[in-house]
Amino acid sequence: MLARQERAFPYDVVLAGEYYFDLIFSGLGEMPRLGADVWSEGFDAIPGANFTTARALSLLNTRTGWWCETGSDLFSSLMIGAAEKEGMDTSLFQRRDENRIRVSAAFSMAGDRGFISRFDGDETLPAPEMLERLRPRVLLIQGLTCRRELAALFAFARAQGIYCCFDCQHVDEALDEANLVDILTSTDCFLLNDTEAARLTGRTGFEALDVLGRFAPLVVLKRGAQGAALLHRGEGVLERPAPVVEVIDTTGAGDSFNAGFVYGLLQGWTLEKILDAAIHCGSAAVTDHGGKALPDEADLLRRVQGDERQHDILNRKPGDMQ
Repeated sequence: MLARQERAFPYDVVLAGEYYFDLIFSGLGEMPRLGADVWSEGFDAIPGANFTTARALSLLNTRTGWWCETGSDLFSSLMIGAAEKEGMDTSLFQRRDENRIRVSAAFSMAGDRGFISRFDGDETLPAPEMLERLRPRVLLIQGLTCRRELAALFAFARAQGIYCCFDCQHVDEALDEANLVDILTSTDCFLLNDTEAARLTGRTGFEALDVLGRFAPLVVLKRGAQGAALLHRGEGVLERPAPVVEVIDTTGAGDSFNAGFVYGLLQGWTLEKILDAAIHCGSAAVTDHGGKALPDEADLLRRVQGDERQHDILNRKPGDMQ
């Protein structure tokens, strides 16, 4: 894992991936269907996807540069305005004088959500030369952006001493298709959810974790209300529960989880504590629309320390309880 240290370079994390502007409809009485008006009790319009992760890392006082394609369209402008209002670093935005529309209408049900989305224009990745200049401690790529270049970029970054994290985000293919195996074997850490794991491997739960662990040194499985599990090569499986919370909207929960995980890595914490931090970020995200309820650093530290105190109590011997 990463050891905590002072840095002369501008960023702890370089995040690469697209924004989306989410129109979130929640509290639906039924699933949307043809020929019917379905009314929602809740609604919000906010930027999401990698915006959520970048904002979460910013709230956690983590120096983050977000490499993101933006355009001259309405949704790019709304996202950029929101990022500037939040005080986020936008200096790595790739501003194009054409549409870079990324918009989703999300219908959020009790335990999951679906999307109708539109994506215009191309995505890019930071060049190896830029990573060499920026020298972040962590490179986090969310999505299969420029997938043919990903394995080589990860290999270059790792040779520079940069820790590489990858989240496939909504993959619709099997593990043996295209160059996914090459990408996974070039990363340090692979994060994904139960649904994505099942699609990739044809297995579920810990069986899927075992398959993926043959390729990536550290695999982290996000399991929603069941918490999360990880497989660290040579050290076995670690599983942690999620707190019970009132679920308003699950949009952005996985993106928030990733931010908490990377934050824990940067602190040099144990894997158990890192996983707890990630789960707390993901769990907080579902208590409002689109990750608006993300914890700041002080709040997250209180939650994680609370878990440690509980863990200490549960592991005391009866004779120690004075």
